Amino acid sequence: MFPFERLAVVYFALFGAGALLTMPGRPRPWRAILCAGASVVGVIAIASMGSITVRAWLPHGYLVVGYWLPALLVGTVSSSAFEAWLVRTDARIRQHLLPLPRWATDVAELSYLMCYPAVPAAFILVWTRGNLVDVERFWVSVLAAGFACYGNLPWLPSRPPRLLEGSGVSNYARGAHDTGTEHASHALAVINTAVLTRVSHQLNTFPSGHVAVAVAAALSAMTVWWPAGLALAVVAVGIAVGAVAGRYHYAVDVLLGVVVGLGAVVLFAVF
Repeated sequence: MFPFERLAVVYFALFGAGALLTMPGRPRPWRAILCAGASVVGVIAIASMGSITVRAWLPHGYLVVGYWLPALLVGTVSSSAFEAWLVRTDARIRQHLLPLPRWATDVAELSYLMCYPAVPAAFILVWTRGNLVDVERFWVSVLAAGFACYGNLPWLPSRPPRLLEGSGVSNYARGAHDTGTEHASHALAVINTAVLTRVSHQLNTFPSGHVAVAVAAALSAMTVWWPAGLALAVVAVGIAVGAVAGRYHYAVDVLLGVVVGLGAVVLFAVF
């Protein structure tokens, strides 16, 4: 097995065990446990029979499954002490943030939309310009960053700030509509919201998985070809800014997401 395949097996197995141990009061526990077990079997089977190319590309799927699986244990999320702490912490941090000019809101919204192609783009760079060791390091870092954020969801559930504030769209879309000054960021915010509605479980991951995996992917790609990796790092910064400014995540989610992404790359730089 590649190290990233072992990591995926451990994550899915631990999640299944955690779901089994915390069954009382959890929605759809058996569904989550069966999905976790099937994921473990699937990864092991692919590692045993799949080609190198298939095994190198499939972690995109492991990341997606790792994102959706914890949501099976989360029912309707209501106000909680943890969510209240997020709101209070966010308010304190945002007091020290400067408002973005119009052009920056456009860039921030566009950057946040890039959180979906960021990992595939970074992987293609590593796949085409690196070697198998680079691919292993890339996926270990990215999967570790993502799993560290996704796995907390059933035990630290919360709603994203854009939903708590009474609307599914971000600040940009609401503000532009309210003031009659619609511009590019309004359209991008509407697109972001539509995408999130279709590909997201509409829950808040703590820390921010989008930010963590974008940072880990960019830094991993930088070791293969630093100019392109640097460009991806700029995109990752934009994703972080857009996540806070557009109210897709709390500021503390984003800050910890950066820490997790950096930590995953440093921790697994040599294995």
